[in-house]
Amino acid sequence: MARSRRLPWLWVLLGGFLICSACASFLMTGYALGRWWRERAAVARVTATPEGSLPLSSSTEPVPTRSSTPTSTPTISTQTPPTQTPESKSNANGLPSRLQAIMERIENEVIEIRGLKPKHPVERIFLSREALRQKVEEDFFKDYSQDDAWKDVLELWTWGLLPRDFDLFSFYRDIYSEMIAGFYDDEEGKMYVVAEGFPAYARITYAHEFTHALQDQQWDLDKNLNYNNETCKQDSEYCGALQALIEGDASLVELEWFWTKATPREQDSIRRYYQSLENPVFDQAPEFFKKELLFPYNQGTEFVQYLHAQGGWEAVNQAYAQPPLSTEQILHPERYPKDKPIKVQLPDLSQVLKGGWEPIVEYNTLGEFWLLLVLRYGVEDSWRLSRIQAERAAEGWGGDAYALYYHADLDAVALVMDIRWDTAEDLQEFREAFLDYAEARFGPYQTTNGWYRWDDTLYGTVLFQAQKDRALWIVAPETVVEALRDAMIYGSP
Repeated sequence: MARSRRLPWLWVLLGGFLICSACASFLMTGYALGRWWRERAAVARVTATPEGSLPLSSSTEPVPTRSSTPTSTPTISTQTPPTQTPESKSNANGLPSRLQAIMERIENEVIEIRGLKPKHPVERIFLSREALRQKVEEDFFKDYSQDDAWKDVLELWTWGLLPRDFDLFSFYRDIYSEMIAGFYDDEEGKMYVVAEGFPAYARITYAHEFTHALQDQQWDLDKNLNYNNETCKQDSEYCGALQALIEGDASLVELEWFWTKATPREQDSIRRYYQSLENPVFDQAPEFFKKELLFPYNQGTEFVQYLHAQGGWEAVNQAYAQPPLSTEQILHPERYPKDKPIKVQLPDLSQVLKGGWEPIVEYNTLGEFWLLLVLRYGVEDSWRLSRIQAERAAEGWGGDAYALYYHADLDAVALVMDIRWDTAEDLQEFREAFLDYAEARFGPYQTTNGWYRWDDTLYGTVLFQAQKDRALWIVAPETVVEALRDAMIYGSP
């Protein structure tokens, strides 16, 4: 499914749908930075505003942060003379030399802040906003079809996060038109820039995206870290965590650039731009989608900030040698790198689901963050647990695996999920929360031999069991649900 190539789509946007085969953070475009900036500015400001800079808001009230995350970011020295970047290329399109000089200035400033030197020049491609939008659409939709969107909707509908008739394909087209400001393409090694005056908000985007170029040249995100569609279709949890590292890194650099390198005029212009920014497509998006889209920027920045507080940029660099493996580690940075996810195996369901059943997802991991989204941001308000209950229920996650099948003639889905928990107490907390969620979504339940059962739901029969450190969740037509239950308990027949 497309979820951050978890939902392969969510990570491409904003670097989101994963398709970061264009490492497209499109970040500072429209909705992403506008919302993200307003939520994160005070946290990024940390304990002190650098002398001579302008605050993003007039409020001096600190923004709450996780208790486990240090509330101060080490000051990055600006005394070392800027490292000169290799001469950048550009296509001959008449861009004023003044704007090219600004880009070179930003590159040098990012190099100084981040402490990474480019191995070769980064070619800049200047396009109109419309041409850039068309390129992004072409790059994305050549690998994402109407059928892919239909499968993604089917899965998200099964999780209770989208209506069955949601037009995901059109939604992507609309949201692209709202978000483009520029991006670094790691397949081509090129920086795509909107050549329409290069305003201040595009400059802060450029600082963010040039950081991606440095990351890619230093670690080769695709080949060395397996940040690509093939890996992420099979292990979306890993890609979700890795993207949070990548985007959190670039976001912290970008914020440091704002406070220490942007001119007062640039700061004021950026602040005013994002304070007045409106993002109607993003604002009307499903709640889970907005949370997913901002995860690598919000939680990713907190994660990188935590590492930076432990050992500066060298500690962040070490994270690329030992990447985070789960969204659990991103949400709880103090657990990185020791608390590794449990690898959960599924039985061969093809022996049970015969005669017309098609695998939509043969194997994947949901992870703590997406489990939280399911419990907290269902398509119906009445299904949603409180934020505190959902977070506590998901926090003890130790590992999981799930599979989803579809039968066209029956128009039916079959979902199996096996979740492992750190402790029996964690499982008990999840069980109580899940029953509250499931009663709101599926209605009253029956209990038989330790199994909770809901019959005649919109999805067929729903089964749930929680014992020791393991929870099983099965959704399927009544004709196959018992066989799936036996397979999950005893293995394939």
